[in-house]
This record gives sequence, C-alpha cells and structure tokens, in this order.
Amino acid sequence: MIQRIQTLYMLIVTALMAVTLFAPLAWFAGEAGEFGLYAFSLKTAAGEVTQCVDIVNRIALANPQISFYLIDEQKKKISLNACQGELFDARLKRLSDVMGREFGENSLLINAERDHLRISGYVSLPTYNKANSLSQYLFVNNRPVRDKLLLGAVKGAYQGVLEIGRYPLCALFFDVDPDYVDVNVHPTKAEVRFFDGAAVRGLLVSAIRNALT
Repeated sequence: MIQRIQTLYMLIVTALMAVTLFAPLAWFAGEAGEFGLYAFSLKTAAGEVTQCVDIVNRIALANPQISFYLIDEQKKKISLNACQGELFDARLKRLSDVMGREFGENSLLINAERDHLRISGYVSLPTYNKANSLSQYLFVNNRPVRDKLLLGAVKGAYQGVLEIGRYPLCALFFDVDPDYVDVNVHPTKAEVRFFDGAAVRGLLVSAIRNALT
C-alpha cells in the first residue's frame, strides 16, 4: 500500500508540473489502513487551480480507496474521503462525490470483457446529459486519458438516443494487457494507441448500448 501511495504521489507531481504549478504534496497514513493525499498549492492563477482540481479529481476517480485533499491558499478545493466496500460500490460512491449525487442516481453499470480487454464503470442515462464533454472521464490501466477513439465511441454509442449537441456523462475504466496498448504516443500520455482499436471501439459501443436497452 505504501508503494501504491508513493506511485500516486509521483503521478500527481508529474501532472501538476504539466500545468506549470509549483504544488508541494504530502501523503499520510491514517487509521484502519486508510491513506490520504494532501496537495498544497501556492498563489496561482485561477486557471491553474482549475486545472489542478481537474487533475486531482481524475486521479481520485481512479483510486476510490484513497482520500484526497486539495488546498489552495487555506481554501479547501477538494475533500474526498476514502470509499469503503467492493470496487463497484466504492467507485460509484467516489463518482457521486466528484460528479454529483444526480450522476449516481442516473447512471448505468458497464462491465464487459473480451480477450485482453475489460471495460467497467458507469455511464449516464440519455436523459441526464450536459452541453459539453467535460464530464466524460476515461482511464486506461488506471491512468486518466482524453483519447479521441474512446470519446468517439462513447458519442457513437448514444447516437439516436441523445440529441445533437448534448453529451452523456461517464467514467469508464479500460483494463488492457500492456502488450496490447501503447501509452507513449502523446507527450503528456493523454492519448493511447490500442493494438486493435476497432475491437476496443466495438466492445465499448456494444457494452453501452446493451446497458441503455
């Protein structure tokens, strides 16, 4: 567990450096095996703080069993307690904490597997949508990504049930055999290249459509 927290620490440090923000971090071990992560930012532009909130939220979504706190100039921007229980229950609780209680009440479970790929997570009902795609969270082997192939597949899965210009909310986790995905195709690792992108897209579209029916 200690090694996992240290890995998270380095991941967030790297992510924060990407937005050119000097933000000292400290991790701690609490009671009953709970671990938390604190991020203290100094005086920053509002835009940088917003980016940091988004980064920490994304990493927090991928690690519901960890507590996350983000403090900027004595103001608490993020306060997420560790979520207990089975993975899907803990994940839904964390998603509701970050994305809002309404998402938890208007979401559908996704759990599909084929060959070297497993897709799990939650997607919103067509009736619960937004005017942009900012609430679409994607993770490949627990790393946050903004991948065009995956975003396009989500959009395609809702075709015919969601009006043009509206976007579903989602948090989807792709567990892929490392031999079947290249994570080094983008300078900030925001995109990936799958060995068989068509198979990934097909499984994602079918999994979402099956959940919607």
